[in-house]
Amino acid sequence: MTDKEIQAALRKARVTQLSIANMLKVKPPSVHNVISGKRSTPRIQQAIAFAIGRPVNEVFPVTKEET
Repeated sequence: MTDKEIQAALRKARVTQLSIANMLKVKPPSVHNVISGKRSTPRIQQAIAFAIGRPVNEVFPVTKEET
């Protein structure tokens, strides 16, 4: 999914990046960086995927440079 699609899915699920950050005890920019693809943090990726009800590998597909 693109960052825009993830953000739209979060809005639809009525979940904010801030709420995910608070739940995980991380700073909000950390969540934003994962959504935008600047960082790859499995724990944050899992929380985002869970919040929108999708599998992690669907929300954050593995790219060639990550394999």
